[in-house]
Amino acid sequence: MLDPRTIANAYVRTLLGVIEGYGVAADDVLRGTRVDIAALDAPNGRIGVEDMHRLWAHGLALTQDPLLGLKVAEATKPTTFRVLGLATMSSASLGDALALMLRYHRLVSESGVMTTETHANGDVSVHYSAKLMRVQQFPQQVEAIVGGMCVMARWLAERPLAPVAVRFRHAPLGDVSAYRRLFGCDVQFNAPAHTLRFAAADLARRLPQADAELHRMHRDLLDRQLDGLPQPGHVTAFAQQWLPAQPAGRMRIPDLAAALGMSVRAVQRQLQHEGQSWTQLVDTARKHALEHCLSQGLTLEAAAQHLGYHDASSLSRAAKRWFGKTAGKVRSDAKDWRPAS
Repeated sequence: MLDPRTIANAYVRTLLGVIEGYGVAADDVLRGTRVDIAALDAPNGRIGVEDMHRLWAHGLALTQDPLLGLKVAEATKPTTFRVLGLATMSSASLGDALALMLRYHRLVSESGVMTTETHANGDVSVHYSAKLMRVQQFPQQVEAIVGGMCVMARWLAERPLAPVAVRFRHAPLGDVSAYRRLFGCDVQFNAPAHTLRFAAADLARRLPQADAELHRMHRDLLDRQLDGLPQPGHVTAFAQQWLPAQPAGRMRIPDLAAALGMSVRAVQRQLQHEGQSWTQLVDTARKHALEHCLSQGLTLEAAAQHLGYHDASSLSRAAKRWFGKTAGKVRSDAKDWRPAS
């Protein structure tokens, strides 16, 4: 079974932003990974869970801060979750927003799963557990996710809010007062599960930005995005998510095979079974990448270099095949359609 789990670019950007706050360059964090910083600008792009694990490893080593996860949690805001963040803001109550976060959590991160437990008094506990096959999450990653849920709840409620209880399976990674400051309550460590418990009264309170019509629109978009995520066992879907995050020189089938933990031959057989070819996948990825480059105003030479072509004339020939016109014409058309400032 393949493991095509991924992390949303917006969440990756949050991690990088926090690390850069320590005076560490993003390029240093990304060095040795398959992640291209330019590809992280793609609004709906994603990276593999193993690449995210490497980013965390580099971040922890470069910052030398064992409480990095709490810092990432503090940086969480609705825009960290893109459409999901907007949908939670337009929810009727914090309880509804929490249910939404759990239903669509895969859109943000597929490194773990969240389940809920409703208590007799109406309190709700959120339990988080990692579901990685080939890498083990750092405890800081868990703290960033659980802490981020708490910080997000305060954003939505637009008021001070503290959970009833917070528990982690691991030992404290630093001064426990740092945990108390973030969560607003005492934190239990070496617990049976990673848990965040919210009071029934807080969950029932109406959210200030509640909007039923906007909420329906956001839910429709979330459903479409969720349907587009690759499922286990499908190489084509994973490759379509993976390719846009790769620099031109790394659009190689051995790199895809390594990301999937498969042999090149096994990947080729699976693609053939799915009626797809590696050449077709790369060609489509480069076509979409060219559209993005030209819409951003890049010169033909810069776009050719970014996409791994020898020169602008080679790119123009490819554009002619893709769009029926030269890359220069595609670029000028994109400029004509760009909104006036």
